[in-house]
Order: sequence, then structure tokens, then C-alpha cells
Amino acid sequence: MRILNIKSGFLRRRISESPLSTRPQPEEAQKWAESFAVLMASKYGSSLYRAFLLREFSNENLEFWLAVEEYKNSKPQKMAAKAQQIYNDFVAVQASKEVNLDSETRLITLTNVQSNNPDQHVFDRAQRRIQHMMERDSYLRFLQSELFLELVRNERCSASTS
Repeated sequence: MRILNIKSGFLRRRISESPLSTRPQPEEAQKWAESFAVLMASKYGSSLYRAFLLREFSNENLEFWLAVEEYKNSKPQKMAAKAQQIYNDFVAVQASKEVNLDSETRLITLTNVQSNNPDQHVFDRAQRRIQHMMERDSYLRFLQSELFLELVRNERCSASTS
């Protein structure tokens, strides 16, 4: 299977061919190690993190997190339909991109989605749980990955030559 042989160079090329092709300064990349929130606030950083997760076949948590962020900015009249779609795609048992949630969080989320007037807080508990999992696992692996370290090494090389 060719997809299993994806190299980090391929992912860097893909990202460099995207609209986010401006490679960040090493100082910016180093800031991503401060917190998950700082990483996600950077368009390049979040794209690189997504590429990392795709390579590991574990991108459903990030996709859910991003879908919830987008949902929070939805127009109120579209929230009910979007909430149901996110629930069906990510939260429901055996969903196509099911995220790993405990049964209590799943039930609370379902209750929120099925309420008469879902608001921007419908997925708060589930999103916090998924973010916490990413912060403890895939985010830390990302910070040790060649995709990230290559950007940071450039800073060290630049600093040592000055």
C-alpha cells in the first residue's frame, strides 16, 4: 500500500503547495510548543498538525474539534441541522469518524443536540474531552515529529551561526 509509505517530505511539499505556502519563521513554530491553543491559532501550524494526523491515520479528533469550532460560528437558524450532522459524523456510536468519548459525554451531547434550541455550547463537554486527549497524546507526538522539529532546528541553526 503506497499510502503507508508517505514521507514527511511529501507532506511538506503538499503544505507548501497549499494557499498557506508561507513557511513560518522558526520563532513562530517554536511558540506552537507552548500550548495546543497556540498551535491551533496558527493556520500553518494547524495545517501541519492535520498533515501529521493524516499520516498517522488519526485525524478524526482534530476534524471533530474543527467542526465544533466552525459550528460555534454558525447562524442560529442553521445550528440544529449542523449539530445533528456533527453528532452523526463523530459522536454517534459507529459513526463514520467516531471519536473516543465516554458514554456519559455521548449521552449529554445527544441530549444537547436533541434539545429544541441547540446553542454554541452543545458540544462543549465533548470538545473539551477530545482536546484533552489530543493535548496528552497526538499533540505531544507532533512536537517530537520531524515535521515540527525541522522548523525548530532551523531556528537553532540560525541562532548558532549568528
